Amino acid sequence: MADDLEEKIARQIEYYFGDINLPRDKFLQEKIKEDEGWIGVDVLLTFKRLASLSTDADVIIKAVKNSGSGIVEVSEDSKKLRRSPNKPAPELDDDRRKQLMKRTAYAKGFPADESLDDIIDFLKPYGPIESCIKRTYPDKATKKNIFKGSCFIIFKDEEICEKFVDTKSIKYKDIELVIKPQAVYFDEKKKENEERKNQKKKGKTELQEKVTETKLDYPLGAILYFSGIKEEDVITREEIKEKMTEIANEEPSFVHYYKGETEGYARMPRENSAVEFYEKLNNGELELGEVKLKFRVLEGEEEKEFLKKNAEDINKKRSQYKKCKRFGRKRFSNKEIKEEESKSKKIKSE
Repeated sequence: MADDLEEKIARQIEYYFGDINLPRDKFLQEKIKEDEGWIGVDVLLTFKRLASLSTDADVIIKAVKNSGSGIVEVSEDSKKLRRSPNKPAPELDDDRRKQLMKRTAYAKGFPADESLDDIIDFLKPYGPIESCIKRTYPDKATKKNIFKGSCFIIFKDEEICEKFVDTKSIKYKDIELVIKPQAVYFDEKKKENEERKNQKKKGKTELQEKVTETKLDYPLGAILYFSGIKEEDVITREEIKEKMTEIANEEPSFVHYYKGETEGYARMPRENSAVEFYEKLNNGELELGEVKLKFRVLEGEEEKEFLKKNAEDINKKRSQYKKCKRFGRKRFSNKEIKEEESKSKKIKSE
């Protein structure tokens, strides 16, 4: 394709309807059910990346027609596009994920302000790719996703991917790139996380031999209950805590939530700070990616019962820890107990 703009538009459209994106894009999956797979160009132009290339529907249609890949079809009235029924997208099952991983490479070292188009152009000499995914993180200050400088590059086949990974030295603008198979990257991250957990275990201190009932004085108006999480949602306690900190401008003292649960609790550090946090939300809702958490403040007897049970749980863990230690077993962690006692002392001192 001679025209550079047309090539970029066609590439972006084919990414939307491609084997990588279409099977996991919830929005497009819902849309293709409405009209035999057809999606209006006007709908696609609501996507920022496509709109940044062109907002002219005729230009979009022309680029797709001139593509010649046969992946995307144009409707008779030239107003809609769809994935060609003759080339259906594969189902994203476990076998498909494993197959994709075998032809996916991790590359790190790109400048933080580098565009996806420039990276894709750079990769062209190394073989045809299906997709290049820029890895980002949410920046609290700007409230934008910031490029990490690394990408997951999905090549057309395993052989091309292996050749790219085995290349001794690949530089991008005089910067040596760190390149490895995606599977190796995931294994290394898993080991790093395990080592981090082991270091935390080593840093734990033993509980004092004498166990006494601890009265924990918590501020009132500081407990929040949240729900709205589905069992299949991938969300962590750390992500919830980070988002709450961003909104409240102060870190919650504790977030009671474990992966797979559909609800949880958070304790703010000051009296009535839960109320202040709730007032900053929109109808008590907080969006965290695709998950929409619904918050409410615990009050009256409900709040007292929660604080009472929380203190009882802590003392129970302390008691169980001592019993296990007496019989030569260390089954119960002292981390939560120490954290709660430390926060309680801090509250008293304030």
